[in-house]
Amino acid sequence: MESPLFKSIKIELENGKQIVIKANNNSKENRYINQMELNGKKFTKNYLNHEDLMKGAEINFEMSQVPNKTRGIAKKDFPYSFSNEK
Repeated sequence: MESPLFKSIKIELENGKQIVIKANNNSKENRYINQMELNGKKFTKNYLNHEDLMKGAEINFEMSQVPNKTRGIAKKDFPYSFSNEK
């Protein structure tokens, strides 16, 4: 399975807000996320919150040929999971 090839996409939300997603340098070869920005700020988390998206968002991906093995590795970047509860 290959990743979707698009440069930019716009999603119109029912509340009138928009989500704009840009994938700079996206190609069959550049299929890995090198870095990501959410609303103009560096974003290292491996997930997006529904609440943040519903406010409207601009998401910018900088794509690369090789995985960025230093992005999204901090504990704060992992999504919450009920499996961590005892």
